[in-house]
Order: sequence, then structure tokens, then C-alpha cells
Amino acid sequence: MRRKFGFVSVGVMLLASLAVAQPPAQADAAAAPTPSATVTEARATIHGRVPADADTAAAAGRAYWTPERMRAARPAPMPEGTDTFDREASDRPGRIGAARDVATPATPRSLAAGVHATAAGAQTQSVNASPGVGRVFFTHNDEDFFCSGGTINNPQANMVSTAGHCVHPGNGGSVWYDNWAYAPEYTDGVALHGLWFAKEFTSVEGWVDWGYLWWDFAFVTMHPLNGDRLVHVTGGQGLSVNKSKTLTAMLLGYPGEAPYDGLSQYYAQGALKAAGAQRIKLKNCPLNHGSSGGPFLRAWDNDLRFGYVNSVMSYKFSGNMYGPYFDDDVLDIYNVAKNKQ
Repeated sequence: MRRKFGFVSVGVMLLASLAVAQPPAQADAAAAPTPSATVTEARATIHGRVPADADTAAAAGRAYWTPERMRAARPAPMPEGTDTFDREASDRPGRIGAARDVATPATPRSLAAGVHATAAGAQTQSVNASPGVGRVFFTHNDEDFFCSGGTINNPQANMVSTAGHCVHPGNGGSVWYDNWAYAPEYTDGVALHGLWFAKEFTSVEGWVDWGYLWWDFAFVTMHPLNGDRLVHVTGGQGLSVNKSKTLTAMLLGYPGEAPYDGLSQYYAQGALKAAGAQRIKLKNCPLNHGSSGGPFLRAWDNDLRFGYVNSVMSYKFSGNMYGPYFDDDVLDIYNVAKNKQ
């Protein structure tokens, strides 16, 4: 199946956030530990309970996430942010070591034809949707929402990268999002590669306890599905740290507010800019709510349909898309999560 889609001109306005709790993005950093890089972990739940095994998770998760319910889920609102934050540098001064790739892209064991994307603008080009990017589903306060995420080629072949606010509200509470599912290459409202369910969340206190946007990232390890591991079915993106803050990146995700419907993958691309102490941004990005957690991909290979995750979409301000900079702080969190079964 092939479908043409893409992004509209950069004049798209960011719509108002939906009515769910917003994290304290500009809370007083002096109240938090410095830095806030301590790992925070939680087991994922279905209907509020930790499943006994992968088959139990799949059966309960599929019963909940019917195609109709997935289509009806609302795009998760992005946190409110700005271009600069007081004391960001003191809370996350950054640990920028050698630039390196800590994971390399991997194609699926059975490579299927990709969906086709075409930008709507003066500079029309073709971009292939990635099976290593998908739509994330979760439940919070009895409401169903969606974000975006990217599959990572970790040693256990079971990881998804996303935004911290797509796994936890960032309010210091102990309740993580429920019924967390991932639909790789979700297209026209169809989960092309099945629906996969979270096993464990790994994030950082800077997000979970304080809601600081410079820590707005998470890694999610997934249950097997029908005995298969996620990366073996879909392939996975690589992962980079300590790279230039001004490189060219491809952003992929599932924007869900007008003019988008969240039912297929969209893209934006361009040269990044440094933001604050440890954030990056893509200027004039039209993607909106629902794109949260979708990857910033460097070294995008349009034939392979994979690249290297270099950040995740966190929030928009003044038309620009922001994400946390991936340095050795992020590498530490990845190293905690990468070998989880």
C-alpha cells in the first residue's frame, strides 16, 4: 500500500493544548537536586495491573485497543515551553563527551515495501515512511491519548524512544500512563506491524519529579509479540550522542491537529539550532500535538528508511519544535534500559 502525504507550509499555527495536566516546565530548579539525572523506572500496566507475561499483555491490550478506540484517541498535548529557562544550565550543565553512535540502524528481518510521503510545498520531495517510527497509545485519567515514538536497535531488540511526557505527566506522582501500546508505521489508521505493549519505562527524575523540558525523554522496553521481538519485525533506528547541535535532521511523527489527522506518518526536516543549555530546535516546524516523542533523526537514509535518533520532539514555541539534547546524560539512561528483557 502506498499513500502520498507530507507537511503543509510553515505557516500552520499551533493550536491550544487539550485539557490535561501540564508539567511544571518553568518550576524553580533550585528545589530540585542538581543535576536531576537520576534514573526513574516503572513496570508498565494494562488496566492498572502489571501483566503476568507477554501473552497476557497482548490479550488484554488488544481487547482494549480496538481499531475504533485507536482512531478515537486524542493527540496528547505538548507541554508549554519557551526558548530559555531560568537555571536550566545549573540543573543540566551537560556532559558532552566524544560524538559517537551507540546503536546502529537495523532493517527488519523481512523488509516490506514502505509507505510514500511527499511534501506539500515549493520544494517537493519524496520521503519514505519508516517502519521504525510509530504511533504510541496510552490512557490517563480514563482518557485515551496518542503520541509518537521511534524503535531503537538495542541489544534486546525491544526498545522505543519517546518523550517523557508520553509516559508520565511529570508531576512527581507515582502513577505512570496505563495501557501503553506502540503501533509501528501506523498508516491510514491501521497498525501495519501489529500492536506492541510496554513492559518497562525508563526515564529520569528531572522529568518525572520536576517536569523539566530539558529532561523530556524516555526509553520503553516492549513485550515480545507472538514470540517475536520488535526490532526483528520492524527494524530499528540507531542512536547518537554528543553530535553537533546544528546538524540536519529528519523529524517523523503523527501530528493529530488540523490540518493533520494523526492517522499516518508525517515529516519535517531542516538544519537544527542550539537552544538553551541542553536542548535543540527545528525552526518553523509545522508538526503539532501527537508528534510528541517522535524522533529527530540524523543521517536519514531514505532507501533504508532509518537513521540515528538524536533527540525526541518535546514541545513547540514560536513555531519551532524543541527536543532535549542527547549527550552522555542520555547515554547513561539508555545504558540502564538497553539490556532489559
